[in-house]
Amino acid sequence: MRDENNNTDQKYNNHTAHATKAIEDVVKSSSADRVPINDVINAMDAVGFGLVMMIFAFGIIIPTPPPFPSIISAPLVVFSFQMFIGYSSPRLPKKFANLSVKRSVLAMLVQKSSTVIRKIERFLKPRYLFMTKPFAERITGFFMLFFSSFILLPMPLSNYIPGLGILIASFGMLSKDGLVIILGITVGCFGVGVSVLTIFLGIEFITNIKSFFY
Repeated sequence: MRDENNNTDQKYNNHTAHATKAIEDVVKSSSADRVPINDVINAMDAVGFGLVMMIFAFGIIIPTPPPFPSIISAPLVVFSFQMFIGYSSPRLPKKFANLSVKRSVLAMLVQKSSTVIRKIERFLKPRYLFMTKPFAERITGFFMLFFSSFILLPMPLSNYIPGLGILIASFGMLSKDGLVIILGITVGCFGVGVSVLTIFLGIEFITNIKSFFY
């Protein structure tokens, strides 16, 4: 039984390692100043939604001036909706096929994300596998859609904590770690709650929250 569990862990560790390599190949495969988003999505096809959502979630939580977080959350809305309705991997709508992103921006996101995933992948392992079943994946997709749609709203503190929830859940999706997926959903819900409370409790509440995190 222990050997079987070790083989399962090794299988998903290899899957995560493949995801890390896919991240790096996205940038290395092109020397152009701008990289078509469609090429990025196609490069991530083999590892499902976890990788593409992780990349875009990093774009939300990395400190950037508005409206960049809201803009980058738009693809997350599309991909999380696809996940919610049962797609097995992300697909870019045809009307977005000609969109591109600066290679330097993509390289920054890739560098930061690949560094982080290498650090945390040793702590991830397949568990609570019921969260990786098709029905549970749709539920996860619903929450990711909720969080990413919320980030689009011009509300205080609507970016970082829900974005962090998406990021954590995407790590869980990549490694088939259901516990981490649940943690990500919990963090995202907490972030939405904090933002809604901020509207009712005002600026002083925002100051206290910022002091807590920074």
